[in-house]
Amino acid sequence: MGGRRMTILDGRAEAGFSSSATSPDDLDELFGDPRHPGPFDYASIVVDDDARRLSSTAESLLDEWHAAAEFVPASLGGRWVSTEDLVRRWRPIFRRDPALGLGYGLTTLMASLNVWVAGHEAQRREVAARLLRGERIAVGFHELDHGNDLLSNACSAQPDGDGGWVVTGVKQVINNVDRAESVLVMARTSPEPGARSHSLLLWHKDAATRPLVDTSRRVLTAGMRGCRIGVAEFRGLPLPATAVVGATGTAAQTALTAFQVSRAVIPALAVATVDATLDLAVRYGGERSLYGGAVLDLPHARALLAGAMADLWLADALSGVVVRALHLAPAECFVLTAASKYLVPQLLQSAMQDLSVLFGSTFYARVAPYDIVEKFVRDLAVVPIGHAGSTACLLTILPNLPAWVRRSRRTTATDPALFRLGAPLEELDLARLTLGAGSSDPLGAGLFDLAVRDGLGTLAAETVDRLAAELGNLRDEIAQVPPALLGADAPPSTFALAHRLTLLLAGGAWAGVCAYAAPGSLPADEVVQAAVLARLEARLGGRVGPLDVDTVDHLVDIAGRLVDHGDRFTISEPTAPSSTRHEEGDTR
Repeated sequence: MGGRRMTILDGRAEAGFSSSATSPDDLDELFGDPRHPGPFDYASIVVDDDARRLSSTAESLLDEWHAAAEFVPASLGGRWVSTEDLVRRWRPIFRRDPALGLGYGLTTLMASLNVWVAGHEAQRREVAARLLRGERIAVGFHELDHGNDLLSNACSAQPDGDGGWVVTGVKQVINNVDRAESVLVMARTSPEPGARSHSLLLWHKDAATRPLVDTSRRVLTAGMRGCRIGVAEFRGLPLPATAVVGATGTAAQTALTAFQVSRAVIPALAVATVDATLDLAVRYGGERSLYGGAVLDLPHARALLAGAMADLWLADALSGVVVRALHLAPAECFVLTAASKYLVPQLLQSAMQDLSVLFGSTFYARVAPYDIVEKFVRDLAVVPIGHAGSTACLLTILPNLPAWVRRSRRTTATDPALFRLGAPLEELDLARLTLGAGSSDPLGAGLFDLAVRDGLGTLAAETVDRLAAELGNLRDEIAQVPPALLGADAPPSTFALAHRLTLLLAGGAWAGVCAYAAPGSLPADEVVQAAVLARLEARLGGRVGPLDVDTVDHLVDIAGRLVDHGDRFTISEPTAPSSTRHEEGDTR
């Protein structure tokens, strides 16, 4: 990407994309095992992070892999059909360097989504061609004075008298603003307040307009340090009428539609970073001696590992089901994707906190080869802040709670296809995404559907019964909240209702995934089922303690077997390819 190569299409963007150099599924093989010395191993990633840069080697490999094709719909010549496959193919990046995932490509996905949603045919084809020849697009939405309140942004675009626009103002914390070939700008085009006050304009940089925008100032961050996050100061940038994406005044509607995809994809990708950390934790815990034995002989360390595994599985189930919902339940995704973007980062951070304690001084002293974990913790801390913050996600849910209650009460059956992770999906139809609560509650129904309950073990089924009763109570509580208390100035008690809802939706997702899991898989294990639900129920109660000793022993045994066999901890994708499994003699 980034315009460094011109070989993806060789002028064939209109005819469709084809790659014979690399398979879309061979990124793990292309990168190699990060624990072993190589051009993109953990050691070199840490060095690059300390220098606040991304790996040039990894970026070249991604160029060779034609990574930008993942973000272009197949109907426009790219590889994007199933969003679940997109996540699966990009997870190897997040297992090694989340900053590379964000800095190399995800920002371009977030920008291009707005064009796929609202752009006219010529815009869509031009942006597809640009991405497929390796160009980037930056997202110029945020201004620090206004945070996630995008409709308060001051950067403006004024009519130039000839049908075009002149952009003036400042946009901050923009990833790749200095090196992207294009920038999507959300600018105020009306002085009146409200949802139609802003428009989206796409600036394709050229020699004439570059001097009119200062993108030289970089913002240094604690996490995602390799990303080139900067400031854009627009000093009368002229843009033609054709630069407007969608109709004038529809920036909010377009962005809220596009956000549903990125809110689903980003948490699902972040799951892979915790997956990699669990693998490292098991290796560390088995080889590090403490008090006359291995770290994983200690009850506290074992409990920390087991709790992190349970958190990962719940996060993976919720994010995985929500990604599938983009295709199978798009009308409900306004609420579901906000719930995933809110809760999944919290679950992942909880897991990373537990694992950082397990690593002990090795974590904060950054002792190789486990110093990558300290970077992972910093990088994942950015996920609930950037793009759409946790509070913004709850604010998406709050106004829709009354409608959700009505839909939820009449939804008692689930769609099994929603929970069959990895099953084929047709190309995503962005036009089916809506802005509202939808017509059903596909995840809450997982707590009531008898077919789901019958597919669970005894302990899990009993917990699901209690969660179903809790969901019923939550519906009643929400029904009593006055609409005036469901806005941006809602009291903490109302935000707490939305928080509880996200947990119960996660419970429905986990129950459904377990009920329809393949025999012998992790979600089909009755102890695993009950462990995740026990951890979830504890969160609802406000206090998360360790799992019981027998459950901990069972989960730690699973962890050892997964690492010994070179398998992943995630439940939403196939096991690791043989090329990334440890070689004979490679011990933990």
